Amino acid sequence: MNKLKHYQIIIIGAGLSGLTLAKEICNRSNYKILILEKKKKFEYDKNWCFWNRPENPFTYIHDNAWDKISVTIDEEEKVFHDPEIKYLRIKSTSFYKKLIKDLKKKKVEIKMNQNIEKIFLEKNFKLIKSNNLFFKSKIVFDSRPIRYKKKKNHLFQHFYGVEVLFEDNSLDKKKVILMDFQKFKGGIHFFYILPFSSKKGLFETTYFSTKILNDSIYKSDIRKYLKRKFPNQKYKIKFVEKGVIPMFHFDNLSKYSFPIGTSGNWVRPSTGYAFQNSFINAKKIVDSLLKNKKPNIYIDKKINFLDRIFCYYITNYSSDSKTFFKCFFYKNKFKDIISFLIGDINFFKMLSIIISLPKKKLIYSMFKTFKNN
Repeated sequence: MNKLKHYQIIIIGAGLSGLTLAKEICNRSNYKILILEKKKKFEYDKNWCFWNRPENPFTYIHDNAWDKISVTIDEEEKVFHDPEIKYLRIKSTSFYKKLIKDLKKKKVEIKMNQNIEKIFLEKNFKLIKSNNLFFKSKIVFDSRPIRYKKKKNHLFQHFYGVEVLFEDNSLDKKKVILMDFQKFKGGIHFFYILPFSSKKGLFETTYFSTKILNDSIYKSDIRKYLKRKFPNQKYKIKFVEKGVIPMFHFDNLSKYSFPIGTSGNWVRPSTGYAFQNSFINAKKIVDSLLKNKKPNIYIDKKINFLDRIFCYYITNYSSDSKTFFKCFFYKNKFKDIISFLIGDINFFKMLSIIISLPKKKLIYSMFKTFKNN
């Protein structure tokens, strides 16, 4: 074998989950760590947004913060405001810059432009072949997408966003448009808008559906929306961000590595939220490592059950989805809504939200979800 190098921990992928996990390990141990990343360089490739609770290392060093949250359904807008609740954004370049600087101080080795060819076992070790070199470790964490067999009822959140730069002041820079619902058969379609300034913002067309669409449809959505909402306004498109997030959990059984990130079910199915979970799950993993136990990520069963009910409802009753969201956003307190979205809600407040939702089809969705357990 060529140039075999030994590390205590190898992490495949230098994205959100990989870098967050590496930082948590470094903060609490002296493990020798290698990170293998397929990208050639770190650049502006995405935005992460999160609520200001629970706190994480970026709660006070974000790029943007908004205290007005807008939801529009059937052209009826509701704007939420609470001085204790903020919606935050960190762009990928800011995230990468901070974590990579911290990891270099801890002597973490990061190899870019890596092509992982194979992972295999040799006694108690895992061997990784990448770019014709071999790396050895007892512990491997892998954030790469896993292969799975797509089922007919698999729901996805898929989106296409562009950074729009207007010639004139056109945006309310204090207000995030969390969901502006659009007409769509076969799921949910809404626009999500982050105003970075009065002239620049991210406009994202987002779908919850079982079918992924062509880029041409997403681009058409954005052109039509901008024409309708900002008639006669001149603008330039500066950046494109797109993605597909599975709204279901994977069964991860691998003898070669421990999955993290999306593959490790770090993304909440009903919302696509992953940023906060990365810090929470990284801590759980390191807790296990320091006790010499196999890493294990506990998924809150009641939250997961509610997420599955929601996904069943959207998949089977998409024509009623606006009614569902109207009840959710318009009949509940803002703090309770946020507590539900971040998965930190007590039983009674959760029950209050459930009671506010459409009854008949929700109960049937609950029954079918329970039956399919």
